[in-house]
Amino acid sequence: MKRLLLILSFCSYHLWAQQVTIPPPVQTENLKPIDSELIPSYHGRYGQQVKTQYTYDGLDVRHAKDLGQYIYASGNPDAIREFNHYISSRHTGGWLIAGGITTAIIGAVIMGSNGPGSDGKFTMQQPIYCPTGYACGGTGISGTVYGGGIAGYQTVTDSQRQNSYAKGGVFMIGGAILAGIGWGLNMPGQHLRRSVQYYNRALRQQGVSWRLTPYSSWSNAGVGLVGHF
Repeated sequence: MKRLLLILSFCSYHLWAQQVTIPPPVQTENLKPIDSELIPSYHGRYGQQVKTQYTYDGLDVRHAKDLGQYIYASGNPDAIREFNHYISSRHTGGWLIAGGITTAIIGAVIMGSNGPGSDGKFTMQQPIYCPTGYACGGTGISGTVYGGGIAGYQTVTDSQRQNSYAKGGVFMIGGAILAGIGWGLNMPGQHLRRSVQYYNRALRQQGVSWRLTPYSSWSNAGVGLVGHF
């Protein structure tokens, strides 16, 4: 049992708590704005859910963490700070998911090993011993039983198994709650949205330059101040 739990623990942590790797940054001068739109993700009985779909250079971004290569390349400290908060939340969420799933599996194993009998009750057969120095006629068994022998059995509540089953349920529910919290932290949220907003604002600010340019018209000529966006 201990070996099984150790294997389950190692596998879940290995799958869920992987480090997030960011590709090498792209060239700053080639950066483009990051667009986003709300698209339906689920339509059920109680309404429709939507999710944010980010787009870069006309293509959908499959994983929100892939925006890091552009945000880091921008060099904007506000955008980078918010994106790092998002990555930290992903790491925390990954560990919570791993721990939650492991805890839930352990709880399920405990419940499976200590479940009720076919009658749905936590009972067991407890032996009745004949007192020392006496001869007992056991019910349901042949012959006479002398002191110290088993004269029969009685049905009693197995408190230890019942308590273990309850503890397994607590582990299972607690693990599910932890995994749910981790899943929420793992999803893109306000930190990523703010990071994208800072990134786009930085691009707009960096994209404005002023220079002196000669100009002429029908009536006059000279030098004007021209803004390029």
